[in-house]
Amino acid sequence: MSTDALLLRNLPNFSPEATRRLVATRYGIEGTFRQLASERDLSWRIEGTDSRDVVVKISNIGEPEGVVDMQVKALNHICERDPTLPVPRVVPSLAGAPYEWIADERGCHHMVRVLTFLPGKVMEQVEEAFSAATRFNIGAMVGRLAYALRDFFHPYAGSNVHLWDISRALALRPQIAKISDARLRQLCEEIFERAERFTLPQLSKTRCQVVHQDSHGGNILVDPNDSTSPVGIIDFGDMGHNSIVADIVTASETFSDFDDDPIAYLCDVTSGFDSTCPLEENEIDLLFDALLLRLAMATVIVEAREATDESGIPHIENAGHYPRMMQLLSRQGRAQAVRRLRQACRFPAYGAMGNDGEHLANDYDVLRHEREAHLGPIWHFYNKPLHITRARGAWMYTADGTAYLDVYNNVPQIGHCHPHVAKAIYRQACALNTNTRYMCDVAVEYSARLTADLPDHLDTCIFVNSGSEANDLAMQIAMSLSRHDGGLIVDQAYHGCTGLTSALSNESWRHLPADEHPKRVETLMAPDMYRGPFANDPQAAAKYAADADRAIATLRERGHRPAAFMVDTALCSSGVLRAPENYFNLVAEEVRSAGGFVIADEVQAGCGRMGTFWGFRANGLKDDNVDFITMGKPVGNGHPLGVVILSSALMKRFLNGTYPQLFSTFGGNTVACAAGMAVLDVIEREDLIRRGAAIGDYLRQELRRLAERHAIIGDIRGFGMMTGVELVTDRLTKEPAVTQAERLVEDMLARNILIGKGTPNTLKLRPPLIWSRNEVDIFVGAFDDSLRRQQ
Repeated sequence: MSTDALLLRNLPNFSPEATRRLVATRYGIEGTFRQLASERDLSWRIEGTDSRDVVVKISNIGEPEGVVDMQVKALNHICERDPTLPVPRVVPSLAGAPYEWIADERGCHHMVRVLTFLPGKVMEQVEEAFSAATRFNIGAMVGRLAYALRDFFHPYAGSNVHLWDISRALALRPQIAKISDARLRQLCEEIFERAERFTLPQLSKTRCQVVHQDSHGGNILVDPNDSTSPVGIIDFGDMGHNSIVADIVTASETFSDFDDDPIAYLCDVTSGFDSTCPLEENEIDLLFDALLLRLAMATVIVEAREATDESGIPHIENAGHYPRMMQLLSRQGRAQAVRRLRQACRFPAYGAMGNDGEHLANDYDVLRHEREAHLGPIWHFYNKPLHITRARGAWMYTADGTAYLDVYNNVPQIGHCHPHVAKAIYRQACALNTNTRYMCDVAVEYSARLTADLPDHLDTCIFVNSGSEANDLAMQIAMSLSRHDGGLIVDQAYHGCTGLTSALSNESWRHLPADEHPKRVETLMAPDMYRGPFANDPQAAAKYAADADRAIATLRERGHRPAAFMVDTALCSSGVLRAPENYFNLVAEEVRSAGGFVIADEVQAGCGRMGTFWGFRANGLKDDNVDFITMGKPVGNGHPLGVVILSSALMKRFLNGTYPQLFSTFGGNTVACAAGMAVLDVIEREDLIRRGAAIGDYLRQELRRLAERHAIIGDIRGFGMMTGVELVTDRLTKEPAVTQAERLVEDMLARNILIGKGTPNTLKLRPPLIWSRNEVDIFVGAFDDSLRRQQ
């Protein structure tokens, strides 16, 4: 049927008396008749003599049977899926049929059907109903309807052609010429042009199903005693197969004469819809464009009808709100609308994105000012902090859409925002999020799975919220059980930000005067095989380890004895050093002889980072020499989770001693454990440890090729996906290239590559385990160019 034909209403021609007779004959219903407004059907409300109110609808002569058949079957489906949803029920005829065929006085055939009447007031006729609460509740009801219809199918769903179908908007384009106002006509042209280029192609990528697509204020009923409560949705004549976005924008188009913020209307309806039928990211981002298109369609239809229909009877009362709302929405702009919509539904809100650099710069400056005002002068990696708004896999994206290859953040070890982890977090959060005082399967299962390949004496987990907490607790237990209060660490170590772990992190205090160092902590010489005093000595392991004897003796002189040797088994903060073979075991034996424990800090080295699941094994520390393992950072792939692993015997001794209870409100909560389980799933399913080891070897191979051309590269070392690149000004003297390292970090940032430093002259490269050779090649190519600039 042509658009011009659809513009003609062609209401069926049945008199009230004829309608009364056929309803009595076919349905056995009698009562008082009152005609209702309708676009193409003839509709009557019957106040039945048997106290049963119904609506009789006689279809337009041009209405195919499939349209009515789809409606009655959809209503029956809705009642099965959501029995309390207030939609009309189909009243069968005396013959038991959901609809009947009848003929008018000219012999033209029409379908007649009867539906239950829903009490309530039409929303757009109730001034008090134009409120945020009403709009949210309408959105929630329309969302319930969409959710109930999500699995409904009818062969005619894609054939219900009508003017208001947003997916067929371009059919209305020739009618734009009938708009008399030149500025309005131009705006509609622009919106339809964008629809062809962007909106409709994007709409086809959203979820499509059978939708109501006519849920405006004229088809929504509200409670007469509480206008914020919708009590019914009627008129299923425009139903068809379309995007669920169509339902949201239709429910958002009823606009008050007194309002001037259509985005607020859209946000309210959308957040309500999202509460009962959760939206996806591409849908929330398309709503502004879809509403603009819907308003442009309505404007064109109204203007074209006025130019075509000679009756002078308006089909839509107060249709002037369509162009007014369209103009207001257009002026407010897409960037602001998308941001507000995301905030309303608690999607991450990206920064406002303008068409010019000045707009973006201003937005960035405002955010930076607000950040410092409300969060203080937070330390950041680069001279100018990045405004990151989203990330996926190996890439991070700023507010303006710029992509950065992440070679630094070792928290999202299996890639940023891995969908399996995100899904596990969501599903567990929907079911239960509580602590370990209750018996929950997921915490027990995760603990058993995490310790499955560890020796028998490492069989018990204590869950906390971070690596810092894990290290702090492990040291507390070691001090309690050993009855010693001293600690041994490797020079330049970092183990956390609590009071205890800060003392165990001489990265922050090593440059202070000796009298300001913690008296109960002593540092061991870093086992540096590149520039250390025993770098080329075949006895390097023993000679470096001998420093443990000195450190223990020094502690004793100060009145302390070592409770534990805490070591980052990747030696990451010390420059990603590769310790000589057996070094860790020699130190462990000295510490144990002095009555202390060995704490393997796996916060950076664990979960496959070093080419083995446990980093201490990559660096040769024997299982029997490990008393505690601590984990954090990547263990939840970004979700807060820390773990202390120890023996059940040590755990019992600790709990029977000074600490009768051990409890963290959020440590080991069910959502965190679900995240941890999902991380293990991904590592196993995607074979990431083996892949990471192979790609890490390829990365270091390519870096060594660069070293042949760039003398600034002094040393390349590491395991798996943990690599250190030490920069020197002279390979003979090994003078640290501190300034050049700083410049390289910033220069790589300018090339959209994120890197960081382990020491002032050592680049620390920790890409996610999901890297392929392609990411290595991108990084190495940019690094090569950047190194040339340093020459």
